[in-house]
Amino acid sequence: MRKAFQPIATGRLLATLAAIISLPLAASASASDITGRDVTVQYADVDTDSIAGATLLLQRIQVAAESVCAPLDHGDLASRSRRLACEQKLTAAAVTRVNSPALASVYQSARRDPRRVMAQAK
Repeated sequence: MRKAFQPIATGRLLATLAAIISLPLAASASASDITGRDVTVQYADVDTDSIAGATLLLQRIQVAAESVCAPLDHGDLASRSRRLACEQKLTAAAVTRVNSPALASVYQSARRDPRRVMAQAK
């Protein structure tokens, strides 16, 4: 004879499964915990003292940040937000590391109006 599942037991089972499934997601949810692959951005061929060169380097940095942070985006708003935060954090760190006044200026300008920087690159 088969016994029917009791609603209380089923509810507990579903709650337990939901908790187990959500643990790995919560553990990897923070953009500050990104320890993904390293990407090297080459810029020996770029004059980082010129606006055009700094703009080109910023674009390279942004492409590298996008490639590192893309795995965070799972298509929902929360994961997209984490990806964008990751990209911003990595881009800011790279700009600081290069230590170029022109790059810092272009970066600050891009944060205010990205279209202006794209126009300068053309």
